[in-house]
Amino acid sequence: MFARPAYWWAAGGALAVVVTSLGIGTTWSYLKTAWRSVGDTIRGATPVTFELQRLDTMVRELQPEIRQSARVVAQLEVEVEDLEKEIGILRSEQEQLFAQMRKLREELGSNKSEFEFAGQRFSRAEVERDLSRRLDVYEERQVVLAAKEELLEQKRRTLEAARSKVMEYRRAYDQLVAKQQSLKAQLAMLESAAAVGKVEIDSTKLAEAQRLAKEIEQRLRVTQRVLDADRVPEGEIPLEEVSPKSAAERFDQLFRSQNTGQTGPET
Repeated sequence: MFARPAYWWAAGGALAVVVTSLGIGTTWSYLKTAWRSVGDTIRGATPVTFELQRLDTMVRELQPEIRQSARVVAQLEVEVEDLEKEIGILRSEQEQLFAQMRKLREELGSNKSEFEFAGQRFSRAEVERDLSRRLDVYEERQVVLAAKEELLEQKRRTLEAARSKVMEYRRAYDQLVAKQQSLKAQLAMLESAAAVGKVEIDSTKLAEAQRLAKEIEQRLRVTQRVLDADRVPEGEIPLEEVSPKSAAERFDQLFRSQNTGQTGPET
């Protein structure tokens, strides 16, 4: 027999001390609480996306069970239909047999010693034996018919219960799928909102750029007005084109107006 490690004995001794001090019931309660706390911690640390993936896996695992249940219902439906056909055929045969026996019984109600059927003659004893044989067959078939009718009722009840169970299961499955899609949509909305919250825009730089754009616009407007003023002079609108004067004409005109009668400027 292999020797156990020393820490096994240490752990066992510690557990024995705890059980002795607190009692079995209290110790078990502590263990269950600790185990539940560990489970809650793990679930709390698990991302929601992972939990949704687990839910998706569980939903897919339910689909084979639904198909199997539907297959069982379909099998029961076929069995009920086949049994109904068998019972219908058996009842028809019993009706025909009853009509034949009634005809024989009516013939035997007379005082005849011989009877004629289908061109053949039979004695009274032969007719009685044939009627007895037919009665035996009829009674045997009635037992079989009663058993089949009872089996049919049982299968119908089983089929109805199976249908109800499958419909209830299917309804719960559809509700689960709808809930799953709703949870996915909620998670997508939360993720979208979180992404928008992470967008950071420097409003200071934006305001500075807007001011610069306004200044540029003002400068362009001033430049445009200066160009417009140079292009159209103030005063009367020139109607005729004026040809430029020569340098001699400009000289004579300028100094003639200042020194009338002088040929040159004062020295």
